[in-house]
Amino acid sequence: FGLALVQGQDLDKRLSDLATRLATLIRENSKKKVTVLDFTDLQGNSNEMGKYIAEDLTVNLVILKRDYAVLDRANLRKILLEHKLTATGLVDPENAKKLGQFAGVDAFILGTVIPKNERMVVTAKIISTDTAEIVGATKSEFTSDEQVQQPSPRFPRDEATRGYDPSRSL
Repeated sequence: FGLALVQGQDLDKRLSDLATRLATLIRENSKKKVTVLDFTDLQGNSNEMGKYIAEDLTVNLVILKRDYAVLDRANLRKILLEHKLTATGLVDPENAKKLGQFAGVDAFILGTVIPKNERMVVTAKIISTDTAEIVGATKSEFTSDEQVQQPSPRFPRDEATRGYDPSRSL
């Protein structure tokens, strides 16, 4: 349990650092409103880890808020559904422009989660909605373990944790 906790903290620290670097790139590129899409594997498939990373980055970007606004991910999903857009299709300049118009964002952040031996590599790109150009990118690498691969860890239920449900604490 101790090692898994340290590795889970490694993930949180790496994602916080990743968000800080993204916030700097957003500001440097004068983006005023951004949103974060689910991170995917190399084939473009979303999974729980990709959703967790996107959610964590969204929260960290809001906490860091530096001259930009962040569109809530639930609103983004609704907009994508209403306008029959898919996250993978947003790299196309016309679809990127549509998202910019419909959601009022001038950039979106997407990325990949890539397993690499005992580690995971997370890449993140900031895509401008007016040109679909990548205006910023960063990456991070962290230790992969069972807890990291399953972002909703199970904690032992003892007297100190009775009634505590980690999935409800976020």
